[in-house]
Amino acid sequence: MKHVLVTLLMATAALSLVSCTKNDSNGQSPAEAQKSIVILFEGDTHCEVDGYSRFAGLRDAMQQADTAHVVTVSLGDFMVGGALGAISKGSYITDIMRSVGYDIITIGNHEFDYGGDNMKRLLGQLGVPVTCANFYDYGAVKPVYAPYIIRRYGNKSVAFVGALAPETMQLQQHAFYGQNGQLLYDLHPEDLYQLIQQAVDKARNEEGADYVVLLSHIGEKEAMGVSSHKLIAATRGIDAVIDSHSHTSVEGDRVKNADGNAIIITQAGAKMLNIGKMLIAADGNISTSLIAIGNITYDSQRVAAVVDSVKREAKAVSEKVICTSEYELTVAATNGKPLVEHEETNGGDLVTDALRIEMNAEIGLHTGNSFVKNIAAGPITYGDIVAMLPYENSMSVISVTGQQLLDLLTKCTQKTPENDWHFPQVSGIRFTVHTSTHTVTNVEILDKSSDSYQPLDTQRTYAVAISSYYKGGGFYNMLKDCPVMRATTLMVRDVVINYMSKTLGGKLGETYRKPQGRITIEN
Repeated sequence: MKHVLVTLLMATAALSLVSCTKNDSNGQSPAEAQKSIVILFEGDTHCEVDGYSRFAGLRDAMQQADTAHVVTVSLGDFMVGGALGAISKGSYITDIMRSVGYDIITIGNHEFDYGGDNMKRLLGQLGVPVTCANFYDYGAVKPVYAPYIIRRYGNKSVAFVGALAPETMQLQQHAFYGQNGQLLYDLHPEDLYQLIQQAVDKARNEEGADYVVLLSHIGEKEAMGVSSHKLIAATRGIDAVIDSHSHTSVEGDRVKNADGNAIIITQAGAKMLNIGKMLIAADGNISTSLIAIGNITYDSQRVAAVVDSVKREAKAVSEKVICTSEYELTVAATNGKPLVEHEETNGGDLVTDALRIEMNAEIGLHTGNSFVKNIAAGPITYGDIVAMLPYENSMSVISVTGQQLLDLLTKCTQKTPENDWHFPQVSGIRFTVHTSTHTVTNVEILDKSSDSYQPLDTQRTYAVAISSYYKGGGFYNMLKDCPVMRATTLMVRDVVINYMSKTLGGKLGETYRKPQGRITIEN
């Protein structure tokens, strides 16, 4: 397999190789100057660290083949999404990435989960140039990181422009505002396309870039009216877009820019399932492909050693047993697709019960996209709980009217039975979803005094235990203005750990073997 890959790499650049040895004006032989450029990229890895050694190994093999200039790029969202990130607040992940030796990175929204200062500190330790054209300290006239980075490969120069989804200001609101409510950072949502265009124009007109590649953590969700496709359509001068954030696998699509030119856009998906490859040929043609991580036979021993070292260091913490269970706590199907984004699961029941009971509220709510991995039957460790609930969300109790609850349930189940990030997992409330009419009926609230369900009263208010994500875009922002009855620094997983270990006495019993029928779905 290794010989096959080297042969393919040589064939890819064969047209750009010549037999002359005379140097050009930059002191390079024509063969060196005319090499193609290969950009290897990943995005939304979310602490899936086992892929890094293959990523680096593939890069090393290409460099040894010496048929192309090879660039390694990360599109962000690497610090959060698994136990290694949560235990270390991202530092274990940046240790591993430093061993890979990236050329350029841009940032994702989840780099802000542990706070802006923590992100800046870890990126400084990473020792890799960072680009982001629209991330500013509040009130500053220059962005925190370079709006673009130019690198020369042979006789061509490439400008890499970074862009971050404006919805980060909502999704990671806790990092963007100080304790007194003052704005700390700004992504200038209203000026995003203009800021990107300014960076592109400067890179081309003032610095003479031959190619401009956008490193985008924007995706195709169209949050706040923004998407990568819309960005392309509103700008000119970008040659190619490497996208991320929406966790989609796009080998290569074409979108017309403001001049009507078809611009290629690609995205590698998430969790290191694929490594992306962008080829800028010597004749200027740009093509893209995705390489399944399982098909990469190369491995960097240096990076693998760092990954093993980090895992050993984290093992003592992550393997602490919190509870035992005779059955799996399910949040995802066997193919990895999230069940919690379109139906009730036993894992969702347990977590929302923990929120409601431990926070002494009437109702517990948690969004489907806040869950990641199932927990297998047997001993349940700290690492298992972090892997299921990896995001850094603190707990609050808020006051919500019955009408707001009804509106939320209706809005957040509109796509059922299709997946929706905002689909609610619930405790202390039950209801019926009608997929044909997109309505919700039979909404009832658990009365703690009688331990029985009573019809929802749209005129009264209810105490709802909820994570801080409700302020940052969760549930379609439908509860963001609700009065806060009690705010805490407790993380969701801390509440769940306390519920499992103390309230349940370290054993789940039969209560959560199956979903409890809180959400009924009728076609």
